[in-house]
Amino acid sequence: MDEVQVDRKNYQMPPVEGITIAHFLTVADLKRSAEFYATVFGGEIVSTGDGDAPPYIKIANTWLILNVGGGPTPDKPTVTLRTPPDPNEFSSFMNIRVADIQACYKLWKSRGATFLTEPLDKYGETRCYIRDPDGYIIEVGQANPGLSMGEVQVDQTEYQIPPQQGFTVALFLTVTDIERSVQFYQTVFGAKVTRKSLKGSDDPAYVQIANTWLIFNPGGGPTPDKPGVTLQIPDPSVISSFMNLRVADIAACYALWRSRGAEFLTEPKEKYGETRCYIRDPDGYIIEVGQSKPGFFEQPG
Repeated sequence: MDEVQVDRKNYQMPPVEGITIAHFLTVADLKRSAEFYATVFGGEIVSTGDGDAPPYIKIANTWLILNVGGGPTPDKPTVTLRTPPDPNEFSSFMNIRVADIQACYKLWKSRGATFLTEPLDKYGETRCYIRDPDGYIIEVGQANPGLSMGEVQVDQTEYQIPPQQGFTVALFLTVTDIERSVQFYQTVFGAKVTRKSLKGSDDPAYVQIANTWLIFNPGGGPTPDKPGVTLQIPDPSVISSFMNLRVADIAACYALWRSRGAEFLTEPKEKYGETRCYIRDPDGYIIEVGQSKPGFFEQPG
């Protein structure tokens, strides 16, 4: 299959063509987490997680998938999901790019968000971090003028990085080799590099995949805007959050991405009303690839 498109203008969940990207969070209390993301960020709960199906929440240009932790499954036979064991050590997190950080800081704080600090200037932008109910950090950042990384449309609404209005959601990954990670996501998924990292600098690299962006940066200790928090590479067998690729044709995606060098944990398997499998990236992150069965988002009457 050579029809996985990156530059489509409209994305759906589940997709009817190509792929759509979501972000998976392991949580302790599904209702509590869903209410937090809906209340603070104005997220739309599109699936409540009835039965074995996890809740889906639409936020800006992407979706969050919430589920409780658990041990290995047939489609990820060596991987355990759990909430962050240490709230001060992270490998990946949601990154919200905003057009007006002071307004977002004031609004989201009034809605109950706990910020680690007030917005601070760092690396050519202003940023701060929110702590969610399970201990995940959420970066909120506003870039300085002159930085552009493309745009995407979801439900006929345009999203850009940096945004001209509102906010746009990206996923941050701590990596050991920025160039290697960029090449992996570019080669396997057809990602578009929208900002390269300068060698020898702390500048992150940005790549656009479908409806979202990935931000790559090496690990490091606490900074003024996230005191007490250290970024590090993940334990490949214990995961709290990961990128989730929803696809329209999982057999075709499996064949294509495997031919491009992707390492799958297993072949696609049936589980919880969908077919899914997992990729291991160069730094040990898992990437879920899943195709939902028809009617997945229909709630019981």
